Amino acid sequence: MKHHSESASWLAKAQDDLRWTESNLREEVYYGACFTAQQAVEKALKAYLLSQGKILRKVHTLDAILEECIVFDASFESIREIILPLVDYYIQTRYPDVSEFIDYTKEKAEDAYVRASEALAFITQKLAVPS
Repeated sequence: MKHHSESASWLAKAQDDLRWTESNLREEVYYGACFTAQQAVEKALKAYLLSQGKILRKVHTLDAILEECIVFDASFESIREIILPLVDYYIQTRYPDVSEFIDYTKEKAEDAYVRASEALAFITQKLAVPS
């Protein structure tokens, strides 16, 4: 039962991050929206891993976390193309010496939000189905 509780907490935090992404969009903080979209997906993927009894590693790379999910459920491969553009938003959005050459536009931020929403919908559905 501990796994379910931890998983639910991580999913709730992922959903909070998705709402934070919406707020960043409204406030026109586009680099922030990209970051929080990445965070929402990272936490949702980790929620799934916890639901499978996996001990989380201190990893923030979405594609590496996705690979761990695929070990438990090959259908996670179907969201790879959805989340791939979000991979770089963990570091690039957070540090000025990395992000100064990247233009975070409204379009990129909206795209990040849509991608995160789709990924969370997929993962939430997986968490609702008994493994």
